[in-house]
Amino acid sequence: MKNLIALFISILCLGIIFDAPAQDDKKPKKEKKEKAAKKDDKADKKEKTAKKDDKADKKEKAAKKDDKADKKEKADKKDDKGDKKEKAAKKDDKADKKEKADKKDDKADKKEKTAKKDDKADKKEKADKADKKDDKKVTQSDKNPPAARPAKVSRKDDDGKEADMTTRRKVAGADKTIGKDDKGRTIYEGPRGGQYYINSNGNKTYLKADNKL
Repeated sequence: MKNLIALFISILCLGIIFDAPAQDDKKPKKEKKEKAAKKDDKADKKEKTAKKDDKADKKEKAAKKDDKADKKEKADKKDDKGDKKEKAAKKDDKADKKEKADKKDDKADKKEKTAKKDDKADKKEKADKADKKDDKKVTQSDKNPPAARPAKVSRKDDDGKEADMTTRRKVAGADKTIGKDDKGRTIYEGPRGGQYYINSNGNKTYLKADNKL
C-alpha cells in the first residue's frame, strides 16, 4: 500500500513537472495571440480612421467644389445683373436721346410754324398797307381828278422853262417826283417809266434816254 501511494505521488510529481513547461509554452502563445489581436484591432481602427479621414477629405473637397460653384454662379448672376443694368442704362440713354431729338424737332417745327405765321402776318400787313395805299390813292384821285393828259409837244414849242407849282401839280396828277435835272426842273416819272418835266406852256416834255435821271 505504501508502495502504491509512493508510486502515485511520483507520477503526480512527474505530471506537475511536465505540465509546468507546457503551460509556460502555452502562455506565450496566448499572449502572442492577444498581442496579434490587439495589433489587428489597432490596424482596423487605423484603417477605419484613415477611411473616415478620407471620407472627410472627400466631403471637404466636395464642399469646396460646391462653394466654388456657388461663388461662380453668384459671379455669373452679378455679371448678368451688371449686363442687364448696362443694357437698361443704354436703353434709357437711347430713350433720352430720342426724346431730346423729338423735342428738338418739335421745337424746330414750332419755330418753322412761328416763322410761317410771322411771314403770313407780314404778308397780310403788307397787303393791308397796299390796300390802304390804293384806297388812299383812289380817295386822292376822287378828290383831285387828274386833268386831261396834254398832248406831247415838240421841243420847238418848249422854251425850256418850268411851269409854276400849281400847273405842275395839276398836270402831273398822281405821277411821282424823282428829282431835279441840272437846270433845276422837277422831273416826274410816268406810269410806264417815262421821265418828263412840265414846261411853261403846261405840257409834258419827255426826256431822251441819255438824259434820264
